[in-house]
Amino acid sequence: MGRVKSFFSRIFKSWAAALEKPSKNKNVLKKDIPFPAWMLGVLISLSVLTALVAEFGFEKNFIAGSGLFVIIWIYAAFSFIKTEKEMNPSKILLSGLVIVSAVLMTQFAKSREISMYFVFTPAAASLLNFLVSRRVAESAALLISLIVSFIYLGNFEVFFISFVGGLGAMAFPRRIIKRSDIFLNALSIFVFLLAANFALQLLGIHSSNLIYDGIRAPFLVSALTFIFIISFFPLFEWVFNLTSDVRLIELGDFNHPLLKKLMIEAPGTYHHSLMVAALAEAAAVSINCNSLLARVGAYYHDVGKIGKAQYFIENQLEGNAHETLKPEMSALVILSHVKEGVKLAAEAGVDECVLDFIAQHHGTTIVQYFFRKAAVSGGASDETIYRYPGPLPQTRETAIVMLADSVEAACRSIEDPSFENIKDTVHKIINNYFASGQLNECPITLKNIQKIGDVFTKTLISIHHIRLDYSDADKPSAEKQQ
Repeated sequence: MGRVKSFFSRIFKSWAAALEKPSKNKNVLKKDIPFPAWMLGVLISLSVLTALVAEFGFEKNFIAGSGLFVIIWIYAAFSFIKTEKEMNPSKILLSGLVIVSAVLMTQFAKSREISMYFVFTPAAASLLNFLVSRRVAESAALLISLIVSFIYLGNFEVFFISFVGGLGAMAFPRRIIKRSDIFLNALSIFVFLLAANFALQLLGIHSSNLIYDGIRAPFLVSALTFIFIISFFPLFEWVFNLTSDVRLIELGDFNHPLLKKLMIEAPGTYHHSLMVAALAEAAAVSINCNSLLARVGAYYHDVGKIGKAQYFIENQLEGNAHETLKPEMSALVILSHVKEGVKLAAEAGVDECVLDFIAQHHGTTIVQYFFRKAAVSGGASDETIYRYPGPLPQTRETAIVMLADSVEAACRSIEDPSFENIKDTVHKIINNYFASGQLNECPITLKNIQKIGDVFTKTLISIHHIRLDYSDADKPSAEKQQ
Protein backbone atom coordinates (compact mmCIF):
# COMPACT_ATOMS: atom_id res chain seq x y z
CA MET A 1 0.00 0.00 0.00
CA GLY A 2 2.87 2.34 0.87
CA ARG A 3 4.56 1.67 -2.49
CA VAL A 4 1.36 2.41 -4.36
CA LYS A 5 0.94 5.71 -2.49
CA SER A 6 4.58 6.57 -3.18
CA PHE A 7 4.15 5.81 -6.89
CA PHE A 8 1.08 8.02 -7.24
CA SER A 9 2.67 10.71 -5.11
CA ARG A 10 5.54 10.96 -7.59
CA ILE A 11 3.15 11.24 -10.51
CA PHE A 12 0.64 13.54 -8.85
CA LYS A 13 3.03 15.23 -6.43
CA SER A 14 1.29 18.57 -5.99
CA TRP A 15 -2.17 17.02 -6.04
CA ALA A 16 -1.23 14.42 -3.42
CA ALA A 17 0.20 17.13 -1.19
CA ALA A 18 -3.04 19.09 -1.44
CA LEU A 19 -5.15 16.03 -0.69
CA GLU A 20 -3.12 15.21 2.42
CA LYS A 21 -3.75 18.63 3.97
CA PRO A 22 -6.31 18.44 6.78
CA SER A 23 -9.68 20.02 6.17
CA LYS A 24 -10.34 23.33 7.87
CA ASN A 25 -14.00 22.43 8.30
CA LYS A 26 -15.83 19.44 9.71
CA ASN A 27 -17.82 19.05 6.52
CA VAL A 28 -15.49 17.49 3.96
CA LEU A 29 -17.36 19.15 1.10
CA LYS A 30 -17.00 22.69 2.45
CA LYS A 31 -13.39 23.34 1.50
CA ASP A 32 -11.31 24.19 -1.54
CA ILE A 33 -11.34 20.99 -3.56
CA PRO A 34 -7.72 20.22 -4.53
CA PHE A 35 -8.43 19.41 -8.16
CA PRO A 36 -5.47 20.31 -10.45
CA ALA A 37 -6.14 22.35 -13.57
CA TRP A 38 -4.43 19.84 -15.85
CA MET A 39 -6.67 17.04 -14.59
CA LEU A 40 -9.71 19.21 -15.21
CA GLY A 41 -8.40 19.88 -18.72
CA VAL A 42 -8.21 16.14 -19.37
CA LEU A 43 -11.76 15.66 -18.07
CA ILE A 44 -13.19 18.44 -20.23
CA SER A 45 -11.22 17.29 -23.27
CA LEU A 46 -12.52 13.74 -23.00
CA SER A 47 -16.11 14.89 -22.53
CA VAL A 48 -16.01 17.28 -25.49
CA LEU A 49 -14.20 14.72 -27.65
CA THR A 50 -16.79 12.09 -26.72
CA ALA A 51 -19.65 14.40 -27.68
CA LEU A 52 -18.04 15.30 -31.02
CA VAL A 53 -17.05 11.75 -31.94
CA ALA A 54 -20.53 10.51 -31.04
CA GLU A 55 -21.91 13.08 -33.48
CA PHE A 56 -19.45 12.74 -36.38
CA GLY A 57 -18.52 9.07 -36.09
CA PHE A 58 -15.30 7.17 -35.56
CA GLU A 59 -13.62 7.79 -38.90
CA LYS A 60 -10.00 8.95 -38.68
CA ASN A 61 -10.57 12.36 -40.25
CA PHE A 62 -13.49 13.11 -37.93
CA ILE A 63 -11.53 12.03 -34.85
CA ALA A 64 -8.52 14.09 -35.94
CA GLY A 65 -10.66 17.16 -36.60
CA SER A 66 -12.45 16.81 -33.28
CA GLY A 67 -9.15 16.34 -31.44
CA LEU A 68 -7.64 19.44 -33.04
CA PHE A 69 -10.71 21.48 -32.13
CA VAL A 70 -10.54 20.26 -28.53
CA ILE A 71 -6.84 21.16 -28.25
CA ILE A 72 -7.46 24.71 -29.52
CA TRP A 73 -10.49 25.10 -27.26
CA ILE A 74 -8.69 23.84 -24.14
CA TYR A 75 -5.70 26.10 -24.83
CA ALA A 76 -7.99 29.14 -25.06
CA ALA A 77 -9.88 28.16 -21.90
CA PHE A 78 -6.85 27.62 -19.69
CA SER A 79 -5.02 30.65 -21.03
CA PHE A 80 -7.92 32.62 -19.63
CA ILE A 81 -7.92 30.75 -16.31
CA LYS A 82 -4.26 31.65 -15.73
CA THR A 83 -5.09 35.34 -16.06
CA GLU A 84 -8.09 35.18 -13.72
CA LYS A 85 -6.64 35.79 -10.24
CA GLU A 86 -9.90 35.03 -8.39
CA MET A 87 -10.03 31.41 -9.56
CA ASN A 88 -9.45 29.04 -6.65
CA PRO A 89 -9.63 25.22 -7.04
CA SER A 90 -13.33 25.06 -6.19
CA LYS A 91 -14.21 27.72 -8.76
CA ILE A 92 -12.09 26.02 -11.43
CA LEU A 93 -13.75 22.67 -10.75
CA LEU A 94 -17.25 24.17 -10.76
CA SER A 95 -16.55 26.00 -14.04
CA GLY A 96 -15.27 22.84 -15.66
CA LEU A 97 -18.19 20.71 -14.52
CA VAL A 98 -20.72 23.31 -15.68
CA ILE A 99 -19.12 23.51 -19.13
CA VAL A 100 -18.93 19.72 -19.45
CA SER A 101 -22.56 19.36 -18.38
CA ALA A 102 -23.74 21.98 -20.91
CA VAL A 103 -21.86 20.25 -23.73
CA LEU A 104 -23.11 16.76 -22.86
CA MET A 105 -26.69 17.98 -22.41
CA THR A 106 -26.51 19.61 -25.84
CA GLN A 107 -25.30 16.37 -27.39
CA PHE A 108 -28.06 14.45 -25.61
CA ALA A 109 -30.71 16.92 -26.85
CA LYS A 110 -29.44 16.63 -30.43
CA SER A 111 -29.43 12.83 -30.28
CA ARG A 112 -33.08 12.98 -29.16
CA GLU A 113 -33.86 15.40 -32.01
CA ILE A 114 -34.86 18.20 -29.64
CA SER A 115 -34.98 21.63 -31.24
CA MET A 116 -31.55 23.24 -31.67
CA TYR A 117 -33.02 26.46 -30.25
CA PHE A 118 -33.28 24.74 -26.89
CA VAL A 119 -29.84 25.75 -25.50
CA PHE A 120 -28.22 25.18 -22.09
CA THR A 121 -25.76 28.07 -22.23
CA PRO A 122 -27.98 30.55 -20.31
CA ALA A 123 -28.25 28.24 -17.29
CA ALA A 124 -24.49 27.62 -17.27
CA ALA A 125 -23.69 31.32 -17.65
CA SER A 126 -26.16 32.31 -14.91
CA LEU A 127 -24.67 29.89 -12.41
CA LEU A 128 -21.07 30.93 -13.14
CA ASN A 129 -21.97 34.62 -13.13
CA PHE A 130 -23.53 34.44 -9.68
CA LEU A 131 -21.05 32.03 -8.06
CA VAL A 132 -17.70 32.62 -9.81
CA SER A 133 -17.38 35.88 -11.77
CA ARG A 134 -18.78 37.71 -14.75
CA ARG A 135 -15.57 37.29 -16.76
CA VAL A 136 -15.61 33.53 -16.29
CA ALA A 137 -19.28 33.38 -17.28
CA GLU A 138 -18.58 35.39 -20.45
CA SER A 139 -15.72 33.11 -21.47
CA ALA A 140 -17.73 29.99 -20.68
CA ALA A 141 -20.67 31.25 -22.77
CA LEU A 142 -18.36 31.84 -25.74
CA LEU A 143 -16.58 28.50 -25.43
CA ILE A 144 -19.80 26.51 -24.95
CA SER A 145 -21.34 28.27 -27.96
CA LEU A 146 -18.34 27.35 -30.11
CA ILE A 147 -18.62 23.68 -29.13
CA VAL A 148 -22.40 23.68 -29.64
CA SER A 149 -22.04 25.15 -33.14
CA PHE A 150 -19.35 22.55 -33.90
CA ILE A 151 -21.72 19.77 -32.80
CA TYR A 152 -24.29 21.20 -35.23
CA LEU A 153 -21.72 21.19 -38.07
CA GLY A 154 -20.69 24.82 -37.70
CA ASN A 155 -24.24 26.16 -37.73
CA PHE A 156 -24.00 29.94 -37.18
CA GLU A 157 -27.66 30.07 -36.13
CA VAL A 158 -27.03 27.77 -33.17
CA PHE A 159 -23.88 29.67 -32.18
CA PHE A 160 -25.71 32.99 -32.29
CA ILE A 161 -28.69 31.78 -30.24
CA SER A 162 -26.45 30.09 -27.67
CA PHE A 163 -24.09 33.04 -27.24
CA VAL A 164 -26.84 35.66 -27.09
CA GLY A 165 -28.65 33.52 -24.50
CA GLY A 166 -25.45 33.50 -22.44
CA LEU A 167 -25.18 37.29 -22.73
CA GLY A 168 -28.79 37.59 -21.59
CA ALA A 169 -27.96 35.53 -18.50
CA MET A 170 -25.29 38.10 -17.55
CA ALA A 171 -27.09 41.27 -18.62
CA PHE A 172 -29.47 41.78 -15.71
CA PRO A 173 -29.22 41.56 -12.80
CA ARG A 174 -25.47 41.33 -12.23
CA ARG A 175 -25.93 40.05 -8.66
CA ILE A 176 -28.56 38.07 -6.75
CA ILE A 177 -29.64 40.11 -3.74
CA LYS A 178 -33.15 38.77 -3.37
CA ARG A 179 -35.21 35.93 -4.84
CA SER A 180 -36.97 38.21 -7.33
CA ASP A 181 -33.58 38.81 -8.97
CA ILE A 182 -33.62 35.20 -10.19
CA PHE A 183 -36.92 35.92 -11.95
CA LEU A 184 -35.41 39.06 -13.50
CA ASN A 185 -32.49 36.94 -14.68
CA ALA A 186 -34.89 34.54 -16.43
CA LEU A 187 -36.78 37.48 -17.94
CA SER A 188 -33.52 38.91 -19.28
CA ILE A 189 -32.69 35.56 -20.90
CA PHE A 190 -36.13 35.41 -22.52
CA VAL A 191 -35.85 38.93 -23.96
CA PHE A 192 -32.35 38.30 -25.36
CA LEU A 193 -33.30 34.96 -26.92
CA LEU A 194 -36.47 36.44 -28.39
CA ALA A 195 -34.51 39.33 -29.88
CA ALA A 196 -31.92 36.92 -31.30
CA ASN A 197 -34.61 34.84 -33.00
CA PHE A 198 -36.26 37.91 -34.49
CA ALA A 199 -32.89 39.17 -35.72
CA LEU A 200 -32.24 35.86 -37.47
CA GLN A 201 -35.73 35.97 -38.96
CA LEU A 202 -35.20 39.49 -40.34
CA LEU A 203 -31.87 38.39 -41.83
CA GLY A 204 -33.54 35.38 -43.42
CA ILE A 205 -31.36 32.92 -41.49
CA HIS A 206 -34.02 31.50 -39.18
CA SER A 207 -34.56 27.93 -40.42
CA SER A 208 -37.64 27.03 -38.41
CA ASN A 209 -41.09 28.29 -37.53
CA LEU A 210 -40.69 31.61 -35.69
CA ILE A 211 -43.76 31.14 -33.49
CA TYR A 212 -43.03 27.51 -32.65
CA ASP A 213 -39.27 27.66 -32.04
CA GLY A 214 -38.57 31.40 -31.93
CA ILE A 215 -40.97 32.08 -29.05
CA ARG A 216 -41.65 28.74 -27.40
CA ALA A 217 -37.98 27.77 -27.06
CA PRO A 218 -36.90 31.09 -25.39
CA PHE A 219 -39.80 30.78 -22.95
CA LEU A 220 -38.93 27.18 -22.02
CA VAL A 221 -35.19 27.95 -21.74
CA SER A 222 -35.77 30.95 -19.47
CA ALA A 223 -38.37 29.09 -17.36
CA LEU A 224 -36.14 26.05 -16.87
CA THR A 225 -33.16 28.28 -16.08
CA PHE A 226 -35.25 29.99 -13.40
CA ILE A 227 -36.24 26.61 -11.90
CA PHE A 228 -32.65 25.34 -12.08
CA ILE A 229 -31.09 28.38 -10.39
CA ILE A 230 -33.68 28.76 -7.64
CA SER A 231 -33.58 25.01 -6.89
CA PHE A 232 -29.89 24.15 -7.09
CA PHE A 233 -28.11 27.47 -6.43
CA PRO A 234 -27.85 26.88 -2.64
CA LEU A 235 -26.62 23.32 -3.28
CA PHE A 236 -23.78 24.45 -5.56
CA GLU A 237 -22.92 27.22 -3.10
CA TRP A 238 -22.70 24.73 -0.24
CA VAL A 239 -20.89 21.90 -2.02
CA PHE A 240 -18.20 24.12 -3.57
CA ASN A 241 -17.86 26.38 -0.52
CA LEU A 242 -18.60 29.53 -2.52
CA THR A 243 -20.19 32.58 -0.93
CA SER A 244 -22.79 34.43 -2.97
CA ASP A 245 -24.33 37.82 -2.29
CA VAL A 246 -27.43 36.08 -0.93
CA ARG A 247 -25.30 34.29 1.65
CA LEU A 248 -23.54 37.54 2.57
CA ILE A 249 -26.89 39.21 3.17
CA GLU A 250 -27.85 36.32 5.49
CA LEU A 251 -24.58 36.77 7.39
CA GLY A 252 -25.17 40.52 7.56
CA ASP A 253 -28.53 40.09 9.27
CA PHE A 254 -28.28 41.58 12.76
CA ASN A 255 -30.41 38.70 14.02
CA HIS A 256 -27.51 36.34 13.37
CA PRO A 257 -26.74 34.67 16.75
CA LEU A 258 -23.10 35.77 16.77
CA LEU A 259 -23.91 39.41 16.00
CA LYS A 260 -26.65 39.41 18.66
CA LYS A 261 -24.17 38.00 21.15
CA LEU A 262 -21.67 40.73 20.22
CA MET A 263 -24.36 43.39 20.69
CA ILE A 264 -25.32 42.11 24.16
CA GLU A 265 -21.91 41.18 25.61
CA ALA A 266 -19.71 43.81 23.93
CA PRO A 267 -21.95 46.76 22.97
CA GLY A 268 -19.04 49.15 22.53
CA THR A 269 -17.35 46.79 20.09
CA TYR A 270 -20.66 46.27 18.30
CA HIS A 271 -21.07 50.02 17.78
CA HIS A 272 -17.44 50.28 16.66
CA SER A 273 -18.05 47.47 14.12
CA LEU A 274 -21.03 49.33 12.68
CA MET A 275 -18.91 52.45 12.20
CA VAL A 276 -16.12 50.43 10.60
CA ALA A 277 -18.69 48.80 8.30
CA ALA A 278 -19.97 52.22 7.18
CA LEU A 279 -16.43 53.36 6.41
CA ALA A 280 -15.46 50.11 4.68
CA GLU A 281 -18.57 49.99 2.49
CA ALA A 282 -18.12 53.59 1.31
CA ALA A 283 -14.42 53.01 0.58
CA ALA A 284 -15.12 49.74 -1.28
CA VAL A 285 -17.66 51.48 -3.51
CA SER A 286 -15.12 54.21 -4.33
CA ILE A 287 -12.54 51.73 -5.66
CA ASN A 288 -15.08 49.39 -7.28
CA CYS A 289 -14.60 46.27 -5.17
CA ASN A 290 -17.12 44.11 -3.28
CA SER A 291 -18.77 46.60 -0.92
CA LEU A 292 -21.21 44.01 0.48
CA LEU A 293 -18.36 41.68 1.42
CA ALA A 294 -16.44 44.56 3.03
CA ARG A 295 -19.48 45.59 5.09
CA VAL A 296 -20.26 42.08 6.32
CA GLY A 297 -16.59 41.39 7.04
CA ALA A 298 -16.48 44.56 9.15
CA TYR A 299 -19.48 43.35 11.20
CA TYR A 300 -17.57 40.24 12.26
CA HIS A 301 -13.97 41.44 12.39
CA ASP A 302 -13.94 41.95 16.20
CA VAL A 303 -16.22 39.14 17.40
CA GLY A 304 -13.23 37.67 19.23
CA LYS A 305 -13.66 40.39 21.86
CA ILE A 306 -16.87 38.82 23.14
CA GLY A 307 -15.21 36.60 25.74
CA LYS A 308 -13.04 39.35 27.27
CA ALA A 309 -15.02 42.47 26.37
CA GLN A 310 -14.00 44.33 29.54
CA TYR A 311 -10.35 44.35 28.43
CA PHE A 312 -11.11 46.55 25.41
CA ILE A 313 -11.50 50.27 25.95
CA GLU A 314 -14.73 50.70 23.99
CA ASN A 315 -16.51 48.39 26.45
CA GLN A 316 -15.05 49.76 29.67
CA LEU A 317 -17.53 51.71 31.76
CA GLU A 318 -15.66 51.95 35.06
CA GLY A 319 -11.92 51.50 35.50
CA ASN A 320 -9.34 49.82 33.29
CA ALA A 321 -8.96 46.04 33.54
CA HIS A 322 -5.33 46.31 32.37
CA GLU A 323 -4.19 48.31 35.40
CA THR A 324 -3.56 45.14 37.38
CA LEU A 325 -1.83 43.27 34.52
CA LYS A 326 1.72 43.32 33.26
CA PRO A 327 2.18 44.66 29.68
CA GLU A 328 2.97 41.16 28.37
CA MET A 329 -0.26 39.75 29.80
CA SER A 330 -2.28 42.70 28.52
CA ALA A 331 -0.80 42.21 25.04
CA LEU A 332 -1.61 38.48 25.21
CA VAL A 333 -5.26 39.27 25.96
CA ILE A 334 -5.44 41.83 23.13
CA LEU A 335 -3.73 39.55 20.61
CA SER A 336 -5.97 36.60 21.50
CA HIS A 337 -9.10 38.28 20.14
CA VAL A 338 -8.05 37.41 16.59
CA LYS A 339 -7.67 33.69 17.26
CA GLU A 340 -10.80 33.61 19.42
CA GLY A 341 -12.74 35.47 16.75
CA VAL A 342 -11.84 32.95 14.05
CA LYS A 343 -12.81 30.12 16.41
CA LEU A 344 -16.16 31.66 17.40
CA ALA A 345 -17.10 32.53 13.83
CA ALA A 346 -16.15 29.09 12.50
CA GLU A 347 -18.26 27.42 15.19
CA ALA A 348 -21.17 29.69 14.22
CA GLY A 349 -20.93 28.55 10.60
CA VAL A 350 -19.58 31.82 9.19
CA ASP A 351 -18.08 31.45 5.70
CA GLU A 352 -14.32 31.41 5.15
CA CYS A 353 -14.31 34.65 3.16
CA VAL A 354 -15.61 36.41 6.30
CA LEU A 355 -13.20 34.53 8.58
CA ASP A 356 -10.41 36.13 6.52
CA PHE A 357 -11.45 39.55 7.80
CA ILE A 358 -11.12 38.38 11.40
CA ALA A 359 -7.70 36.81 10.84
CA GLN A 360 -6.24 39.60 8.69
CA HIS A 361 -7.65 42.85 10.08
CA HIS A 362 -4.53 43.55 12.17
CA GLY A 363 -2.00 41.98 9.81
CA THR A 364 1.33 41.61 11.61
CA THR A 365 1.22 44.93 13.42
CA ILE A 366 2.44 45.49 17.00
CA VAL A 367 0.25 46.40 19.96
CA GLN A 368 2.08 49.70 20.29
CA TYR A 369 0.60 50.93 23.57
CA PHE A 370 1.67 47.95 25.66
CA PHE A 371 4.95 47.55 23.78
CA ARG A 372 5.90 51.11 24.67
CA LYS A 373 4.62 50.65 28.20
CA ALA A 374 6.88 47.61 28.57
CA ALA A 375 9.79 49.51 27.02
CA VAL A 376 9.46 52.23 29.65
CA SER A 377 9.68 49.61 32.39
CA GLY A 378 12.55 47.87 30.58
CA GLY A 379 10.64 44.70 29.68
CA ALA A 380 10.05 44.96 25.91
CA SER A 381 13.05 42.98 24.71
CA ASP A 382 11.08 40.68 22.37
CA GLU A 383 8.60 42.46 20.11
CA THR A 384 7.16 39.18 18.80
CA ILE A 385 5.27 38.93 22.09
CA TYR A 386 3.39 42.10 21.11
CA ARG A 387 2.93 41.33 17.39
CA TYR A 388 -0.24 39.97 15.77
CA PRO A 389 0.30 36.63 14.00
CA GLY A 390 -1.21 37.73 10.69
CA PRO A 391 -1.54 36.94 7.88
CA LEU A 392 -1.37 40.24 6.03
CA PRO A 393 -4.52 41.30 4.15
CA GLN A 394 -4.83 39.27 0.94
CA THR A 395 -7.64 41.20 -0.75
CA ARG A 396 -8.61 44.82 -1.18
CA GLU A 397 -11.69 44.27 0.99
CA THR A 398 -9.71 42.95 3.98
CA ALA A 399 -7.19 45.78 3.55
CA ILE A 400 -10.01 48.34 3.63
CA VAL A 401 -11.39 46.89 6.87
CA MET A 402 -7.90 46.94 8.43
CA LEU A 403 -7.55 50.64 7.60
CA ALA A 404 -11.13 51.48 8.60
CA ASP A 405 -10.69 49.71 11.96
CA SER A 406 -7.66 51.81 12.92
CA VAL A 407 -8.99 55.06 11.47
CA GLU A 408 -12.33 54.81 13.28
CA ALA A 409 -10.70 54.03 16.63
CA ALA A 410 -8.16 56.85 16.26
CA CYS A 411 -10.66 59.49 15.17
CA ARG A 412 -13.02 58.56 18.01
CA SER A 413 -10.34 59.62 20.49
CA ILE A 414 -9.59 62.99 18.87
CA GLU A 415 -10.40 65.77 21.33
CA ASP A 416 -11.01 68.35 18.62
CA PRO A 417 -12.55 66.46 15.65
CA SER A 418 -12.10 69.28 13.14
CA PHE A 419 -11.82 68.70 9.41
CA GLU A 420 -8.03 69.17 9.38
CA ASN A 421 -7.46 66.95 12.43
CA ILE A 422 -9.54 64.13 10.99
CA LYS A 423 -7.89 64.41 7.57
CA ASP A 424 -4.39 64.42 9.04
CA THR A 425 -5.15 61.45 11.30
CA VAL A 426 -6.66 59.40 8.46
CA HIS A 427 -3.79 59.94 6.05
CA LYS A 428 -1.16 59.45 8.75
CA ILE A 429 -2.59 56.04 9.71
CA ILE A 430 -2.95 54.90 6.10
CA ASN A 431 0.60 56.02 5.26
CA ASN A 432 1.97 54.17 8.29
CA TYR A 433 0.31 50.94 7.21
CA PHE A 434 1.61 51.37 3.68
CA ALA A 435 5.17 52.22 4.80
CA SER A 436 5.31 49.28 7.23
CA GLY A 437 4.44 46.81 4.45
CA GLN A 438 1.05 45.75 5.80
CA LEU A 439 -0.53 46.23 2.36
CA ASN A 440 2.17 44.37 0.40
CA GLU A 441 0.19 41.18 -0.22
CA CYS A 442 -3.10 42.65 -1.45
CA PRO A 443 -3.76 43.99 -4.98
CA ILE A 444 -4.27 47.59 -3.90
CA THR A 445 -2.81 50.58 -5.76
CA LEU A 446 -1.64 54.02 -4.67
CA LYS A 447 -4.64 55.46 -6.49
CA ASN A 448 -6.92 53.17 -4.45
CA ILE A 449 -5.22 54.26 -1.23
CA GLN A 450 -5.73 57.93 -2.05
CA LYS A 451 -9.43 57.37 -2.76
CA ILE A 452 -9.86 55.34 0.42
CA GLY A 453 -8.32 58.12 2.51
CA ASP A 454 -10.56 60.76 0.94
CA VAL A 455 -13.69 58.65 1.48
CA PHE A 456 -12.74 57.90 5.09
CA THR A 457 -12.28 61.61 5.76
CA LYS A 458 -15.59 62.55 4.17
CA THR A 459 -17.49 59.80 5.98
CA LEU A 460 -15.96 60.55 9.38
CA ILE A 461 -16.79 64.24 9.00
CA SER A 462 -20.41 63.22 8.41
CA ILE A 463 -20.39 60.86 11.39
CA HIS A 464 -18.93 63.47 13.75
CA HIS A 465 -21.18 66.23 12.31
CA ILE A 466 -18.27 68.57 11.61
CA ARG A 467 -19.37 72.09 10.65
CA LEU A 468 -17.04 74.18 8.55
CA ASP A 469 -15.83 77.40 10.15
CA TYR A 470 -16.69 80.15 7.68
CA SER A 471 -14.53 83.26 7.71
CA ASP A 472 -16.02 86.67 8.48
CA ALA A 473 -15.72 87.61 4.82
CA ASP A 474 -18.10 84.82 3.87
CA LYS A 475 -20.71 85.65 6.49
CA PRO A 476 -23.48 88.14 5.74
CA SER A 477 -23.07 91.29 7.82
CA ALA A 478 -25.24 94.25 8.54
CA GLU A 479 -22.64 96.51 7.02
CA LYS A 480 -22.65 94.62 3.69
CA GLN A 481 -26.43 94.67 3.54
CA GLN A 482 -26.63 98.46 3.99
